[in-house]
Amino acid sequence: MDGKTLKTLEYDKILDIVSGYAVLNETKRRISSFEPAAELDKARSLLDQTEEAYKLLFDYGVGGVEFFDEPGEEIERAEKGSSLNLGELLKVAGLLRSSRLARNSFTSVNDETITVLPKIAEEIYCDQYLEKEITTKILSDEKIADDASENLFRIRKRIKKLNDKIRETLLSFIRGESKYLQDNLVTMRGDRYVIPVKSEFRSKIKGFVHDQSSTGSTVFIEPIEVLEQNNELKSALIEEQNEIEEIIRELSHKIGAISQKIMNNVEIMTYLDSFAARAAFAYKTKSLKPTLNADGFIDIRAGRHPLIDKNKVVPLDLTFGEENRFLLITGPNTGGKTVTLKLCGLFCLMASGGMFLPAKDGTTVSVFSKYFADVGDEQSIEQNLSTFSSHLKNLVEITDNASEDSLVLIDEIGAGTDPDEGSALAQAIIETLLQTKAKGIITTHYSSLKEYAYTTPYIVNACMEFDAKTFAPVYKLNIGAPGSSNAIEIAARLGLDGRIINKATELMSGEKIEFDNVLKEAEKTRRKAEEELAELDSLKRSAEEELKSVLSEKEKLQTERAKLYEKAKAETRRMINERVDEADELISQIKAILDKAEIDGGDMIRARTLKNKLADKRYEEERPTDLFSKKILTLNNAKAGVKVYHLKTGAYCEIVSAPNKKGEVAISIGSMKTMAKINELYYVGEPETENQAPVIKVSKQVSSSVGAEINVVGKRREEALEEVDKFIDNAVLNNVAKIRIIHGVGMKILSSSIHGALKKDLRVKSFKFADYGDGDMGVTIVELK
Repeated sequence: MDGKTLKTLEYDKILDIVSGYAVLNETKRRISSFEPAAELDKARSLLDQTEEAYKLLFDYGVGGVEFFDEPGEEIERAEKGSSLNLGELLKVAGLLRSSRLARNSFTSVNDETITVLPKIAEEIYCDQYLEKEITTKILSDEKIADDASENLFRIRKRIKKLNDKIRETLLSFIRGESKYLQDNLVTMRGDRYVIPVKSEFRSKIKGFVHDQSSTGSTVFIEPIEVLEQNNELKSALIEEQNEIEEIIRELSHKIGAISQKIMNNVEIMTYLDSFAARAAFAYKTKSLKPTLNADGFIDIRAGRHPLIDKNKVVPLDLTFGEENRFLLITGPNTGGKTVTLKLCGLFCLMASGGMFLPAKDGTTVSVFSKYFADVGDEQSIEQNLSTFSSHLKNLVEITDNASEDSLVLIDEIGAGTDPDEGSALAQAIIETLLQTKAKGIITTHYSSLKEYAYTTPYIVNACMEFDAKTFAPVYKLNIGAPGSSNAIEIAARLGLDGRIINKATELMSGEKIEFDNVLKEAEKTRRKAEEELAELDSLKRSAEEELKSVLSEKEKLQTERAKLYEKAKAETRRMINERVDEADELISQIKAILDKAEIDGGDMIRARTLKNKLADKRYEEERPTDLFSKKILTLNNAKAGVKVYHLKTGAYCEIVSAPNKKGEVAISIGSMKTMAKINELYYVGEPETENQAPVIKVSKQVSSSVGAEINVVGKRREEALEEVDKFIDNAVLNNVAKIRIIHGVGMKILSSSIHGALKKDLRVKSFKFADYGDGDMGVTIVELK
């Protein structure tokens, strides 16, 4: 691919940025010279692998490739049998460590959408034993561990003892001969211990002279007393060095045996690192994976040029390549025409190179096999070419080589020469490019080309928008309409003398002025229409959201209503079954008494007691079997306290409020209240009068063990205790075994007072708070004697 075009579109700058996210030096070099794919399948594969790397690094948080010093010729030397130095051995250990970590990271995630990179990572060779052996034996570039081998440990232990022994001997010697010494210290020359002796006393000390000070006043003598010990130390040091070389030789041999695997690891990790760098670039720039095609179709949504400051860049929408092969962009200078043109080419190159794009989801770009770009002032002094000649040379190359799978980008076509000739030449070039079926963008200021684009298929006008009042650019592309250069208006805005402005206006042709005025008015009208359309869209969205909310609330209410009806039905059936079972049990007990041969007074009392209990188990309301002997409720008898049967829920209930305008009344089903239509209710009986005996009503609660309840929430302590006491009296008189006292939670003052009274009440067998979901700490269940 032509490097000049890649540089013109600033693809090389993007590669430099992406390479900065790479860990390995070799990866940086490869990314910086990476050419985009020219085939659709290859480009898609690159993007897919970048996506996998993104998921691994930023969705699952695994580690990427850890840095290591990349080996060079040392691996080849090890393969040939040469020994490496300590630093080179540590470098290989770092490579083995990075290999192990990379393999574990890239294969650690179980995700069906991540398959390619893990499979590649599985090919990494791991040798944790050799890695550990090197790092435990070699401490630094200059030091090897004492326990690198048993023999080295033994030798160094002997060397230490010899050192200590020699120093002890010399220190003892110094104490006896200190008058002959320059300093009372032990030093070394070479690898032998010596003492500093004054030159005039050199004959007083028997031994070998190894060195002399620069002034000649001191000689360094190895006393005869330590000669043999120094010889032994020298021998031990040679033995130590031989053992070190043997350890190094052994480690180097092991590395040489796996040299090909090591170099293969370097290749694999460089490859993985390249996609990790692409993923990091995508994360940093908030880029997304684009869709690719090979049809020349481009649809960029809110694309941001990655080389423009993120705080200044204006997102751009750009679509062409289906019906229209070329865009002809016009508009004022500094309006963004060139940036738009370069953004289009750069995005196609980036995506074909496996890079995500800083744009919104849904962005689509095409893969091209050839790219052509003629952008900017390319005057060449070396080749003796003017600006026009330089551009013309590029245009010759483009027209000679462009084809159906090419992207052509030409900035200011035909500029730099006579306007009439330049315009004619530009039109002829465009006609040629349309015949090749290439795709691309062309920018111009020529009015004749704007008119040409109106009447020619496969090319469409587009313009960079400007503020109709200030003539300032807004950096937005409008496809379908040409733009005006606004040179005179911009010059006036920048302060050019008014007389010059007027003269320039007079010199313009009438047709030109009329054409530009039409464009300006069209631009004003279009912008106003866009604003109104945006306002209508906003109102439409608000209305749709409100309707959606209303429908959702309606559906929720219907669901709750259905649940309430079902709950009421189930509770009614349960209570009926419970009462029938209890009644059957009492009848069985009465029959057992009556079946006895002899019945005494006690049996009669027991029978009457059972009979009374049986009467208490009867519902105040009638059974559903009596339903059709009653009549449908009317407005006349629909009043508070009237007993009714609710057809929908199959439950007996009581009216709690008069009918509303919709013909609905509020009814209570136990502790639950709901609205019901009058025609859904059957009349059962009139409300109780004050003269009637008080009756404990069965409360249809969820708990099957509770028969009656009283609500004292919000009442004063004394008032609540008095009402509870009366309620218990009525319950005992009506043979109710269990009652519910609803007192609420609050500060627990009311519940504590009621519990205190219940403890002392002889009528109470036991009491406790209600179960979870049946009132909890706000309700007390009382079992009576």
